[in-house]
Amino acid sequence: MTTKTRGRLRALARAAVLGGALLAGVAAATDARADTLEAVRERGVLLCGVGEESGFAKRGPDGRVTGLRADMCRAIAAAAIGDGEAVTFVPLFSAARFDALRDGEIDVLVGGATWTLGREATLGIHFTGATFYDGQGFIAHRAAGFRRLADVTEARVCVVAETTSIENLKAWMRASGKTLTPVELVTSDGSWNTFLGHGCEIMTNDIAGMVMALSDRAPDPEAFVVFPDLISREPLSPAVRNDDPRWETLVRFAMNALILGEAKGVTQAMAADPAATVDDPETRHLLGLEPGIGAPLGLDDGWARRAIAVAGNYGEIFDRNLGAQSRYHMDRGLNALWTDGGLLYPLPIR
Repeated sequence: MTTKTRGRLRALARAAVLGGALLAGVAAATDARADTLEAVRERGVLLCGVGEESGFAKRGPDGRVTGLRADMCRAIAAAAIGDGEAVTFVPLFSAARFDALRDGEIDVLVGGATWTLGREATLGIHFTGATFYDGQGFIAHRAAGFRRLADVTEARVCVVAETTSIENLKAWMRASGKTLTPVELVTSDGSWNTFLGHGCEIMTNDIAGMVMALSDRAPDPEAFVVFPDLISREPLSPAVRNDDPRWETLVRFAMNALILGEAKGVTQAMAADPAATVDDPETRHLLGLEPGIGAPLGLDDGWARRAIAVAGNYGEIFDRNLGAQSRYHMDRGLNALWTDGGLLYPLPIR
């Protein structure tokens, strides 16, 4: 072996040692950051990112945040740390929500984000599964004379920037050949204020939230018309960072427990009753009456029961915040169980 060859080998060995040390450091840093469940436990509170929106997550005069997504945050907290009220709701603009998640400012985003390939593949996040199916629609000032998209020739359209809504609108304009003028606003509040102040004739966003907000914000809801047109599919899903598979699974199955609870007839009252018992094997797992569903998540076996006990199963949460028991009386539609013609299909818990 020549002196030159021995020198090369020593250099390679040093590089390997240095590289191994660097990789170990990266792995340690990743592991330290990635254990979200332990971070939540140590903190004693879940940081849940939401967008303020009527029916989904809205702070009332008493300071309490209510809505479908707020109850989902509470279900995650109940499953993870045993206290459904141990939640800090972090209000986020659409443009800031994914950065806040990646930077660790929140533990989970339950803010009405649409699950897309581009977001999951490039943003360093994972979606845990659709919990609400929506579509992009339009509301117009009735005085503008429009009743549907086919009536529109020229108009200004209020839309929230850096959302799928603006991209969908641009794609629809290209496909239809219509030239509308997008008026991009940073927040949903800004979009509504501009629309109600006649800064645009039409507003576009996910239709469910718009219809509910219309009844809350408009002095005279009859002065507006909701178009029958939908131009997109919007599967809305919680999101987590992509570096913690255990936390991702926990959030996914905490949400799934709410859907399975409805399918199995496990109500909030039943889940909250320590004496409640059943014979169905999967329902027994759901209620923590059979061992084994907690350990893979780093939890006890009662986590799914707690998730339902804090705010109810999916049907109860929907009805209270959006449906028959709310001021909005929204039909379940696509957000019904698969047995009732909807798209909600629970994963097995066993």
